[in-house]
Amino acid sequence: MTQATAVVVDAVRTPQAKKDGALADLYPEDLVTAILEALVERTGVPATAWEDFRLGCANQENEQGRNLARQSLLAGGFPETIPGSTTTRLCGSSLSTLNDAARAIEAGDGAVYPVAGVEQMSRIPFSDWLHPAIEERYDADRLPMGQTAETIARRHDVSRTDQDEFALRSHERATEAAESGRFDDEIVPVDTDDGLVEADETPRPNTTLEKLGELPTVFRDDEQASVTPGNASPLTDGAAGLLVTSESYAEEHGLEPLARIKTRAVVGVDPLVMGKGPIPATRAALEDADLTIDDIDLVELNEAFAAQSVHCVRELGIPDEKVNVNGGAIALGHPLGCSGARISTTLLHEMEKQDAKYGLATMCVGFGQGVATIFERP
Repeated sequence: MTQATAVVVDAVRTPQAKKDGALADLYPEDLVTAILEALVERTGVPATAWEDFRLGCANQENEQGRNLARQSLLAGGFPETIPGSTTTRLCGSSLSTLNDAARAIEAGDGAVYPVAGVEQMSRIPFSDWLHPAIEERYDADRLPMGQTAETIARRHDVSRTDQDEFALRSHERATEAAESGRFDDEIVPVDTDDGLVEADETPRPNTTLEKLGELPTVFRDDEQASVTPGNASPLTDGAAGLLVTSESYAEEHGLEPLARIKTRAVVGVDPLVMGKGPIPATRAALEDADLTIDDIDLVELNEAFAAQSVHCVRELGIPDEKVNVNGGAIALGHPLGCSGARISTTLLHEMEKQDAKYGLATMCVGFGQGVATIFERP
């Protein structure tokens, strides 16, 4: 039997809202419902055709606990016959759900899979608990994400200026993309008690290199400290989702895919430098696809911190004009479990606009992992 090919039929996201901002009063299920309803409306594929719903969520506790995927289906009024499962790979959660759906289609398990990611960071408490064995194996004071960014900056000569310039670039590109309507095809407005939320809250159109340079460092306080609130991604609320089908299903139902899911990879790295994860993950995906980085037309690299982003871009040899052309998480926000679906959504719509053949979505993952997915347009 010929292996099926997985394609993305559509991809959408909510606006990304700052912590305690415009989306803070909504439940995570509400954001997921908005995504799923949009996928049904935009594609015409009924929910009854769904094989299984895969949801990525990093912090599965409190309101985000007890299988948020299934709870979102029930809260959203979808048929009880649709199953749902929730995945966590921390920041890589929803990119993993996308890859899992592609794998299921290739294996012949089904033909239609909605996938999504969500994080309602306004409503979930921060936890710094670690198992004692991890504290014994690693320097626990250096495991928090900001500390790992400081470590990468020092080991790989990423200066404070390098980081602030990268952050400014992110805000400038995100602002230009919003003002020119480049996000219009991907954003699904969300209704709240205070009105309709239609745009991202976190880009700062008036920021400057001078303003960024005035911000204090927050994770270390020695002379080499360089990571600030300005060159790190902000806490954010948001959701994103994609409808993944077999290529034959899309053809039979008159659907025009955004792209094929060509290949993917996941790797583990030293958790003390978790931000390096995209480097080996990307290399593994490229090798599997028999491609080089020069073959990739557009890249979406999650900007958890400018320090790790700059290092990854340098190490992989990605030209500036190909990476995060509409800004990244430093400007748009990083709602953890949502982020993999968000960067894929933005990438796929930009690939269509530029008639790009190959696109790469890749991201680091807390506690030392990397995930990468390569998309191909006909």
